[in-house]
Amino acid sequence: MGIRVGAYRICASVTGKDEHGIARAALAAEELGVDLVELRLDSVEGLDRDKVRAVFRMTAGLGVPKIATVMPSSIFGRFVGSPKERAELLFEAAGYADYVDVGVEILGEVDWLLEKVSRRSKAILSWHADRMLSVEEMKEFARSRQGCSVYKIAMPARSLADNLVALEGCLALEGVKRVVFCYGSEGLPSRVLSPVFGSEWAYAALRKGEETAPGQVDVERLKRIREAFA
Repeated sequence: MGIRVGAYRICASVTGKDEHGIARAALAAEELGVDLVELRLDSVEGLDRDKVRAVFRMTAGLGVPKIATVMPSSIFGRFVGSPKERAELLFEAAGYADYVDVGVEILGEVDWLLEKVSRRSKAILSWHADRMLSVEEMKEFARSRQGCSVYKIAMPARSLADNLVALEGCLALEGVKRVVFCYGSEGLPSRVLSPVFGSEWAYAALRKGEETAPGQVDVERLKRIREAFA
């Protein structure tokens, strides 16, 4: 099955211990030819609103869309503050980023976040599940919070067969913008195939050894896979 290369977008997830480091990583990702960059702001030590603004000042010249993410330690991230502190950082980032990743797990404690972020940026409503979801659960997730720009669902693959469920769910969400895949060592097939089945993009590490989530492949490898599909 062949696809248009332009329909398969790669998003590099980049980190840095400080504002300069994450900005350099973002620029390096653009040089590698990625289509989007996810700024993992939680990787910046001592992250506060001033540092959020500094990151976006340093990446103002980036020629690809930027996704702002502040992942907690419970979801492959490094942020250890309160939900309210995390929400304030995401809201600050919404003034600069093209997209802001809002985890569904935070909304029970900070119910204002999604609406306010959506006024300033494009909201990605993300669900990092701790189990495989059924296709109906994925559809209900998208129905439950209408109006988001993108719906992201990541699930832990325990077997190769779980990837088929993820890809089936991705197809079932036709009509909404989504990113659906499995994570973990068994989740590689859905990671690389998800754009073929309708995902807006596939996430990749800047380089091998710099993965921000289990099972992530690096940009150069994903580019080769994309070329093979074309």
